Amino acid sequence: MPGHKKTLMISVLPFPAAVRNDMSVKYEDHHFIWVPMLNNVNGDTFPDLMTYTDMLKDIVTRGHVTGVVSRLDLETLVHAALSEEFPHIFGPTVESCFLAIHKFYSRTVLDLNPIPCEALDLDSPTIEEDADLALQRVGLPAFLKPGLGTGSEAVCKINKKEELLPTILRMKAALTEASFNPHNPSIHLLRKFVVRYIDTKKYPLALRQVVVLEKYVDVKKKVTVDGYVNNGKINHLLTIESVYWPSRWDNVAGYYHPCRATTQVKTDIVKTFVEVVERMTALGFDNQVLHGEFFVKSSGEPSLVEVNVGRMGLSHLHACLSQGDPVRLQLQLVSGEGVHPLRVGERPVFLGYIVPRFSGPATDYINFDKVDEISQEQGVRVVVKVGRNDHITMLGQGGGLGDYVARVVVEGLSYEDSMEKFKLFSERMLKKQEWFAWL
Repeated sequence: MPGHKKTLMISVLPFPAAVRNDMSVKYEDHHFIWVPMLNNVNGDTFPDLMTYTDMLKDIVTRGHVTGVVSRLDLETLVHAALSEEFPHIFGPTVESCFLAIHKFYSRTVLDLNPIPCEALDLDSPTIEEDADLALQRVGLPAFLKPGLGTGSEAVCKINKKEELLPTILRMKAALTEASFNPHNPSIHLLRKFVVRYIDTKKYPLALRQVVVLEKYVDVKKKVTVDGYVNNGKINHLLTIESVYWPSRWDNVAGYYHPCRATTQVKTDIVKTFVEVVERMTALGFDNQVLHGEFFVKSSGEPSLVEVNVGRMGLSHLHACLSQGDPVRLQLQLVSGEGVHPLRVGERPVFLGYIVPRFSGPATDYINFDKVDEISQEQGVRVVVKVGRNDHITMLGQGGGLGDYVARVVVEGLSYEDSMEKFKLFSERMLKKQEWFAWL
């Protein structure tokens, strides 16, 4: 197609035919190349991430690809590798993305005021003694989480010393299983990739399967900041509040705009976000979107939770915009074009997520007829990511959003009224009370 940009689409999640068609029409200046899903890693075709990356390098060469789009963190790591291999591909460096994905190095390299934490090598012959020493340094209560991970999956709170070692061993078993989990990838599947693109003398833990023990933080709320880097310039887009069920603070409900934190707290969070991203740009992070998650401590001080890279077309950002398109923004970034400004609206928006707390046929979990009824109500938009013939998989432990099955946008209501309305919608959409997230 003369004049069309050839854009490679890397994905963990499938692009249904309807989505592909819609994107081809909406962004007709791009000829999208839909490659095999990253979920195929550890299969017969792609036994590890390096083999998968080599396959994409061949496609870029043979297909004269001009740009690469990634939707989530691990995909952006592959995008970064392609950017390093091909000078004409705009994107970040592998090092800058890896530091965001590796939670211990996020703390110790990117975070200016890190929470006390210790890395534990799961393959250490002295893991029990290592864990005891780490707990002495960090203290109780604490969080234990995978060293490589996103989406708050497999994050466990440790209240007693006796809980630590069994939790570590459970995580080790999960991370050494044959199946590939893009939210908590095993280093065994990334090892060849890391050797190729990461300075392992500089980052020795990059080749180890680690978990991170981190001091528990007493928090008032959690806030997310979205932005992007374009030709070295950091741009802030949105500060939004993460919403948890009051009865179940371990379960995420969604996001609310405008963020209800004080002006000073929001200013401090954006300042901290920029400082973290400045450290990333110094290591080559560029022409990509990202967002940072922050706890607001009881003192009002912000504390970095994690940085996520990629995140194409963030649904919470899209819901809050009065002008612009985040997918178009990312296409412009990876194409080296001038970026069209995005503008956040002032109208209150609540974005609630229906997450899978069940494994099986989608029709056993979701009442699709009720979804159609809810979609007709004024000020409400429902987007279901699964169809009636799909099979869904239960969300992992940790309270994160993971691969949600539906999202509900409620516009124009207060925080309390939005929560109540989303709760009523959830009751109508889910077929069993035991799946209600707030119970």
